[in-house]
Amino acid sequence: MSKINEYPSIVKCTHKKNGFPCFIPAQRVLNLVGKKWSIQLINVLSNGRKVRYNEIRELLHKGWKKNKISDATLSARLSELSKEGVLIRDVHPEIPPKVEYSLSEKGQDLAEALQPLIDWTIKTCHE
Repeated sequence: MSKINEYPSIVKCTHKKNGFPCFIPAQRVLNLVGKKWSIQLINVLSNGRKVRYNEIRELLHKGWKKNKISDATLSARLSELSKEGVLIRDVHPEIPPKVEYSLSEKGQDLAEALQPLIDWTIKTCHE
């Protein structure tokens, strides 16, 4: 079965104009993943487990001596991806509060779709 049936908002945009389908949903996704650190963040969370903020930051910092992700950028990306339904933000009512992040089913689908791009990037980086 086609994934398009799972996302009703996409179905609304499949009309053809000038012989081409509407690319509004694709543009929205590209704008989201095109933001700095979004693809890396999705990739880090693609293992399926729940991860806390500090561990995410540590995982994103691995291998970087400079240009590490700032707390403001990490918070912004987590918020944006959560708002779009790509991430699940799980808050445990404890003191201090415990917050864990994981990919939603939509996020897992996106991570799988991004994997060929990541593989291609790694391959072409070393040519």
